[in-house]
Amino acid sequence: MRRMWCCAVLLVGLVAAPLSAADEKAAVSLESDLLRISLAHEDASLMVIDKRLDLAWRQEVMPGFRVVASSVKQTPGSISAEVTGKGGPYLLTLTLAPDCAHGFDVTLDIPGRKYTAPPSYPFPFAAPDDGWFYVQNTTGEGMLMPLAQASEIKDAYQWNGGQPWWGITDLERAMSARLDSFRSQAARATVYAVPMRIHYDFFTESGYQRLAKEYRSYFLRSHPQTKKLAERVPARPAVASLKDSVYIYLWGASPAEDLQLVREMKAAGVERGIAVFYGRHEIDRALFDGIKELGWTAGMYKMPTGNLFQVSQRRGWPTDVLLGRVAPERLLAQSNLAGWNRICAKHLLPEWQEKAKDYIRDYGTQLFYFDTTVVQLAPCLHPDHPSTIEENQQGRREIMAATRDLGMLVGSGEGNSPTWALPELDFFEGLMSIRTYIDTPLSVPGGDYAKDLGDSEQEHVSLDESKRIPLYQLAFHDYVAGTWVWRDTNFQSAQFAWKKELFNVLYGTMPMWHIDRQLWDLHKRDMLASYQRIHSVRQRIGFADMTDHGWLTPDRSVQFTDWDNGDRVIVNFGEQPFASDGHKPLPGRSFMVERAK
Repeated sequence: MRRMWCCAVLLVGLVAAPLSAADEKAAVSLESDLLRISLAHEDASLMVIDKRLDLAWRQEVMPGFRVVASSVKQTPGSISAEVTGKGGPYLLTLTLAPDCAHGFDVTLDIPGRKYTAPPSYPFPFAAPDDGWFYVQNTTGEGMLMPLAQASEIKDAYQWNGGQPWWGITDLERAMSARLDSFRSQAARATVYAVPMRIHYDFFTESGYQRLAKEYRSYFLRSHPQTKKLAERVPARPAVASLKDSVYIYLWGASPAEDLQLVREMKAAGVERGIAVFYGRHEIDRALFDGIKELGWTAGMYKMPTGNLFQVSQRRGWPTDVLLGRVAPERLLAQSNLAGWNRICAKHLLPEWQEKAKDYIRDYGTQLFYFDTTVVQLAPCLHPDHPSTIEENQQGRREIMAATRDLGMLVGSGEGNSPTWALPELDFFEGLMSIRTYIDTPLSVPGGDYAKDLGDSEQEHVSLDESKRIPLYQLAFHDYVAGTWVWRDTNFQSAQFAWKKELFNVLYGTMPMWHIDRQLWDLHKRDMLASYQRIHSVRQRIGFADMTDHGWLTPDRSVQFTDWDNGDRVIVNFGEQPFASDGHKPLPGRSFMVERAK
């Protein structure tokens, strides 16, 4: 068979060491044109030799693990073995990737279990040298954390971010570990379905940018029905508002006051806006018609599925059920039986479809925001309509898809942006926030929205331009819109508003505001100026594919993003002007757009 460099079937050979029980240091190996993957008997570690660079990738080994030598089986393209150690025994299978020579697949089964907490095995791969970085997908955007400062990394080597992969890189060479099996994200724990399916990739160039683009390619191959935002506009014209609008929660005292606020914002120059109502007051058709006449999009905050505490006050009960910490029948007996009806998506789908039709008919709504629909997954134990947690996830996808098929814009999130929901959604609220590292302690909608533009502090790490990277935007900017979370708007904290604006410009994402009469009257000048700056960029790149990201200064204070329309956005987060060839100096805390070279 003729050899090809990549993306072809490259099974070539198997190299196996003797399997004598006395030879505890033996290793069994698989080999493709690009990689040699070895499993050591002595400590059950994997080693990967990248033959393009003669680079050895080793794992961070935990003591007490070994391969049961007599269990090793091999075929021309795979190795299987039993591994003993903490949390085991584990049944491990290594398989050469059938479609690309720079990766391989791992299946990890744990006999007797259907779900598991983060297991101790397989071990994470370690950096080959000093000076490498951990590439982390948070609940929204990404972080690039120095491995030399490992204590500052939260939830390292776990798949609990919006995109289920992590990686390490020296900004050129890189590897990633992608989880291809089911996971349930929760506030305090992520639970993985067993067997776990993990895919490893190894690259010689392009660093974290290549890792993000590789996940994009994988995801879109796996979900070919997913359409770009621009492709959705003909069937649902309101989708166009995601390109360059500001996303606003209106908190006026009445429908008439809210409509008057929108009129004033439009007259002041806010051409494009999305107005969403939580429910501080009743809404009416005149309000929605008035908003639409102004060229804005009118939306509703709704929860077609309910909160988990409606079933039980036991915190984290879905995790406890999945991991066997509480017997299902015991939890059911102690639960609110009616509460199961509110969390079971399969049960709620027909009811929600009728409700949605009524809202559309009565109010003319164009958008539904579903808050935590993508977060609060759980098995349903109701005897009349039981379902697994995987079925619950699928049911929530069906709720979102059915709503979209009614012509609606559909969003969800509340600070979590899991890619399993991406094919059915148009936007994630909270995609710009980094909940792994911050959970802003405001109680919204309990009245604290009025603290926007106050002096509240945030943890600097979530807005640290030296660590933050646009992993989600590199992967899916042209497929899903994103904004900040309503607990952490652009103007939630006056001292950080300028930096959030610059991140919106750099990433091409939606700003978010809370508005009532007092906030608008006091701060409309700042808000209007911010909107106009962000809009000037987003009207160009709002639906574009981010093709690259990087920095132009050693301290990373000056960064760029490149787009498939030929634009380059340059942002100076620093205080000093930045001078580049052929251009006037770019002042501190400012941006410019040029044609990419």
